[in-house]
Amino acid sequence: MKESIAKKLTVLNVLASVTALLCASAAFFAYDWTYARSSLLNRMDIEAQIIGYNCITPLVFNDPQSAQRTLEALRASSHIVYGAVYTPEGRFFAGYWRGKTEAARPLPLPLPSQIRNRFPFDHQYGVVQPILLDGKLVGTVYLRSDVNELIARLDSYLAILAVMSIVSLGVALLVSRTAREAISSPIVRLAETARTVSRDQNFAIRAEPSRSHDEIAVLIDSFNSMLSEIERRDAALQENEAQFRTLADSVPQLAWMAEADGHIFWYNQRWYDYTGSTPEQMVGWGWESVHDPKSLPEVQARWTASIRTGMRFEMVFPLRGKNGSYREFLTIAAPLRDSRGKIVRWFGTNTDITEQRRAEEALRESEKLAATGRLAASIAHEINNPLEGLANLLFLAKRQPSRAMNYLNIAEQELDRIAEITKHTLAFYRDTSTPVKMDVAEIATSVLALYDRKLRFKKISLQKRFEADSVICGYPGEARQILANLVANAIEAAPNEGQLKIKIHPAWDWAGTRRSGVRVTILDNGPGIAPEQMQKIFEPFYTTKKDVGTGLGLWLTQNLVRKHQGTIRVRSVIHSARRGTVFSIFFPRETLRNEYVSPKPDGEGKEKD
Repeated sequence: MKESIAKKLTVLNVLASVTALLCASAAFFAYDWTYARSSLLNRMDIEAQIIGYNCITPLVFNDPQSAQRTLEALRASSHIVYGAVYTPEGRFFAGYWRGKTEAARPLPLPLPSQIRNRFPFDHQYGVVQPILLDGKLVGTVYLRSDVNELIARLDSYLAILAVMSIVSLGVALLVSRTAREAISSPIVRLAETARTVSRDQNFAIRAEPSRSHDEIAVLIDSFNSMLSEIERRDAALQENEAQFRTLADSVPQLAWMAEADGHIFWYNQRWYDYTGSTPEQMVGWGWESVHDPKSLPEVQARWTASIRTGMRFEMVFPLRGKNGSYREFLTIAAPLRDSRGKIVRWFGTNTDITEQRRAEEALRESEKLAATGRLAASIAHEINNPLEGLANLLFLAKRQPSRAMNYLNIAEQELDRIAEITKHTLAFYRDTSTPVKMDVAEIATSVLALYDRKLRFKKISLQKRFEADSVICGYPGEARQILANLVANAIEAAPNEGQLKIKIHPAWDWAGTRRSGVRVTILDNGPGIAPEQMQKIFEPFYTTKKDVGTGLGLWLTQNLVRKHQGTIRVRSVIHSARRGTVFSIFFPRETLRNEYVSPKPDGEGKEKD
C-alpha cells in the first residue's frame, strides 16, 4: 500500500491540531491587533489633547518658540514621528520631527474628513485634534505615528505561535500513536486477513474479533459473516460445478463454453475422447486444428459474425477424430446474457449426425427408386397407347395397300410421340453433381409432357403462365424431381374436370435475405389439406394416401429444395367454395455447391386457412 491507514490517521490528527491552532491563533491575533491599534490611537488622542492645551497661550500670543518647546516633549513617545501645531487658517506654526534633519519640512494639514477613520497611510497612523479656547478655534494639532510597536508585537506573537505549533505537533503525534493502536491496528489486521483470503482463496479464514464494541467491531463481525456466506456459496458452487461436469460428460454431444469474445475455455470429456486432444492443445482457438481445412474458413467467418452480432450460431461441418477420419457434426452455439442483455459467454454443442445423414440419404435413394417405379409405370402407359395404335396401323396397311401411305404417315406421328416421351424421360437421369444453368420453365414443360395423358384422362384444365428470365443455377435432375412430385400430387388431388395452374416468374426471397430468384407456384382445386395434417406433411413416412403412398415424397421434395438453398411453402383451404392447395417454391439465382442449410423447425413453411 502506498499510504497506510496509520499514516493517514497521523496526518489527519496533525492537520486537525494545526488547523485548530491556526484558527485559535488567528482569532487571538485579530483581537490583539485590534486592541493594540485602539490603544495606540487612544494614546495619540491623549497626547494631542495635552499638546493642544499647552499650546493655547503660544497661539494666542503668537509665540512659536514656546509651542516648539512644548512639542519637544513628544521625544518621550518613541512611536511619534511627526507633530505640529497649525493656526486656525491651517498655516504651520511649530513642529517636531523625530531625527530632524535640515531638509525636514512641515507637512500640509489634512482635512479631518481625510483621516476621520484614522486608517494608516504610508505605514503610519495620523490624528488631527482642534485646539479650542472658549469654544473658539485657535489652532490645530496634527500627530503621526509609525507602526513599529504593532510590528514588534506581531513578531512576538508569531514567535509564540511557532513554539506552540511545534509543541502541538509533538502532542498530536503522541496522540496519533495512541489512537493508531486503538483504531488502525484492528483495521490493518482485517486488511491482512482479506489479502490472505484473496491470495489463497481460503474462505474458512476469519478475522480476529475486536475487544471493543465500536464500529470497527461491527465491521469485523460483518466481514466474518460475509466470509461465512461466501464459504457456503463457494461450497454450493463447487458442488453444482461437479454436477454440471458430470452431466456434461455424460451427454452424447461434444460440449464447450467460450468467453464473450469467442475464446473457448472449457470442453467436456467427450470432446477430448473423440478428438484425442489435450486441454493445452485446445486452449483459445486451438479447436481449429481438428477442423477440415476446406471448411475451416467458412466456419471461422460465420463464428466471427455470430460473436460480432450476438446471433445464434448453427452450422454443419466435419471434425477430425483421433483416428484421423472426419465425421459430420451439427454445431449449435447460443449466447448467455446477463440481466442487462450483455453477452457474458457462449455455450455450444457438437452433435454427430453422420449416421443420421446416411439414413436420410438412404431414405432419399429409396424414395427416388419408388418415384422411378411410379414414373416408369406412367411412362409405360404413355408409350403403350401409341404402340397399340402403331400395331393397328401396320395391320391396316397390310390389309389396305391403297391407303398404306396414309397409315404409315400416322404411324410416323406415333413414333415421334414415343421419341418425345423418351427424350423427356432421359432428362431425369442426365443430372450433374455441380450446379449448372437451367431454365425452370423448360423443366416444367418437360414434366407436364410426361403427365399429359393423366391430365387428359381426368379432363383437368391446365393453365400455364411462364414469364421470361426463368434461368437459375441448380441441379436440373433434382429440379425435375421436385416439380414431378408436386405436379403428380396436384393431379391426384384435383377432381375430374378440375383445374391445375402453374406460374413461373422472377421473384425475391420472402425470408428477408432479399435474394433474387425464380418462384414456381402450383395450384389445384382439390379437397385441400386438413389443419392437423398440415403440421406433418413434410415429415418422413407420413402420408394421407393410406396404402398408396410411401410418405417420403414431400419430405424428399423439401430436402431437394433446401439443397438449392430455396424455400417451399404451402397453403390450403378446405372450408370454402374456392378450396384447394397451393405449393410455392423459391429457387435462388445462384446455388453454392455443398453449402449446408440448417433444418427448420417442424411446421415452418406451412400456412392454412
